[in-house]
Amino acid sequence: MNNTLFFSIIIPVYNGLTHDLPVCLNSIWDQSLDKELYEVICVDDCSTDGTRQWLKEQREAHSNLQVIENQENIRQGGSRNRGVEAAKGKYILFIDQDDYYHKGGIDKVYEHLKENELNILVTDSAYQFKGYEHNNLQLNLKYTDITDCEGYVKRNGWTIAPWRLCFNREFYNRTGVKFEENCRIEDVDWSVNLFFYAKRVQYQPILLIHYIKAESGTTDNMYRNKEILIANTMAGNRTLRLGYELYKNSAIKSNVIDLADSYYNYTCKYLFGLFCSLKGKKEIINLIEIKESKYRLVRYAIKYPTLYAIFTNCMVPLFRIARTIHRKRTAKRLQSQ
Repeated sequence: MNNTLFFSIIIPVYNGLTHDLPVCLNSIWDQSLDKELYEVICVDDCSTDGTRQWLKEQREAHSNLQVIENQENIRQGGSRNRGVEAAKGKYILFIDQDDYYHKGGIDKVYEHLKENELNILVTDSAYQFKGYEHNNLQLNLKYTDITDCEGYVKRNGWTIAPWRLCFNREFYNRTGVKFEENCRIEDVDWSVNLFFYAKRVQYQPILLIHYIKAESGTTDNMYRNKEILIANTMAGNRTLRLGYELYKNSAIKSNVIDLADSYYNYTCKYLFGLFCSLKGKKEIINLIEIKESKYRLVRYAIKYPTLYAIFTNCMVPLFRIARTIHRKRTAKRLQSQ
């Protein structure tokens, strides 16, 4: 089978039975694509809810399922790295355990890539909340020609989520790009790093993944968790360094720096929802490496860290109420489109 594998589908897993892994896997088995054309690699990151035993049973039922068991927790980035190391397919796909594939989506990707040799194919997704399913394209970008990294970013902006990208495995291995391990929010700098080397990248409006906005997810808990806000800021720092180092002679250097700046803005925005000590908030602010930000919140936070910490602590109750209302309204709006 290794000689005919077209896709390696990699799923980082942690307590998958608690986070809809069966739904995710069933969405793969329900695709009409010949099972000989793809493998599924589940990388279990030390689950504690019975997922490992369940995966062993699934492996008996599906010959194209491979299960890797991490001996220590290395989070999503590390698990994706392990999955890539074991992959044999021509192209690699990522999916998170709590999302699922659109019926026929992988087939469409396969048909497109048979006719077009690409470094990276950017697909689309349906951004939805649990219980509010729909098929509306989240990106729906206008520029669909094959181009290089600079051409793509200038026309379409950045595409960060790893599960939107289908990339050639040999190309990927040549770049030497890997995910940052043992940390949250490892995808932004990974994507920016990978795109730098792409000479043939293309967006296609193929609905591939239904991305579930879960209340337990990293982004939705950013304003409740100091460590996530620190991780978000560090992701901005790693991206900023790529802008000044890897992209230093690129026409889109400023685009990389602006992307990093937007992550600092997320940090400063979500500080309004985080209640912690003034020392803790100042610690987060002091991690920001950018010198001149285009965002007012970032500029104020850097210039007046103590006042910003006091003010944002006072605003926590209002922020959390507004966030809850916004979430419910967004879910209903997306479903009705």
